Amino acid sequence: MVRTFPRYPCCPVCGDPAVNPASMAVTWTWNEDASRVVGRFTPGPRHAGYAERMHGGLLSTLLDECMAWAAAMAAGSYCATGELQVRFKTPARTGEELVVEGWSETAWGPYVRTRGEATAAGVTLATACATFAAMPRAEALALRAALTFSESDIDVLAR
Repeated sequence: MVRTFPRYPCCPVCGDPAVNPASMAVTWTWNEDASRVVGRFTPGPRHAGYAERMHGGLLSTLLDECMAWAAAMAAGSYCATGELQVRFKTPARTGEELVVEGWSETAWGPYVRTRGEATAAGVTLATACATFAAMPRAEALALRAALTFSESDIDVLAR
């Protein structure tokens, strides 16, 4: 079963282009069978660092957000990034669809350790690992109130 996550309208990654025209407008999905978050994105010329290569900071941003959703699923709360490490393997090219996946490895107390990877045409472009901390309940509730939900979106606070 695959379900989607809500959007934060101003977000540069998952936001609504009507609110933030610079948003990448990625739709993140939860693959229940694989326990993974998945998103797809095709970078264009405005995402290039140089020579038709996607800027590494933008690829890192995609991995960070993907793993944040994986952490949220593990923690049952929205999470903030505490540490992020990205290893670039080969350039991400503009015009090529990227598949970004994230999953949780371990959770202890309010912390979650995650892993992620970005691929294009089956080739690993970058891998990542991160540690997230669950937000305090009041902050998580405020974030949930700011999100835009569709009928089938996952509410991580209600899990």
